[in-house]
Amino acid sequence: MNNWAIVAPKVPPAAYSGLEKIVRAYQGHIRLAPPRRSKWGDFRWKAGGPSRISINRDLAPEAFLITLLHELAHAQVQAWDARDHLPHGAEWQRRYRDLLRPFLDHDVFSPLVATALRRSLGQPKASCGADPELLKALQANQPASGPTVTSLPLGSSFRTRDGRVFRKGPKRRTRFECVEVSTGRTFAVHPLMEVTPVPTA
Repeated sequence: MNNWAIVAPKVPPAAYSGLEKIVRAYQGHIRLAPPRRSKWGDFRWKAGGPSRISINRDLAPEAFLITLLHELAHAQVQAWDARDHLPHGAEWQRRYRDLLRPFLDHDVFSPLVATALRRSLGQPKASCGADPELLKALQANQPASGPTVTSLPLGSSFRTRDGRVFRKGPKRRTRFECVEVSTGRTFAVHPLMEVTPVPTA
């Protein structure tokens, strides 16, 4: 199956006219990956072989498109720029902006998502999950399956999907400092992580 046949059913149809040429020009392989909590997509390459982009198959169309453009920017940097670049440095940011802007100019994204993307263009984040405003916009049209960390009172306890229990602490920049009850260790937890409240004794 060719890359466009894989991508087309997963992205907003309004993106087709601008995206098909970009995808067909990519010389590596694009594949759909099982859902991963740690990342939405990745780009891999090795000398002498084709590169590979994988994207989580459960992403909604707008999130899939953003992730695809993110990884295609990595592919362009690898193919066209100097080898001593940072993973999300100036070269990647420039390539990502150049790929993303045409889709913003043609109303491919919903207004909330487009606004969040435009605000982030000055210094794009390393992932959608690292940009709370963008993540919130992407989730706006999806039914909430449960409360998030940011919705819980300070000092309350909650359980994550893997069964670990934390106590919510203060917010530091974009994430909350939360203490794992069983170990006493402190973790930086994303404000929009969906969790289950744990009643206090």
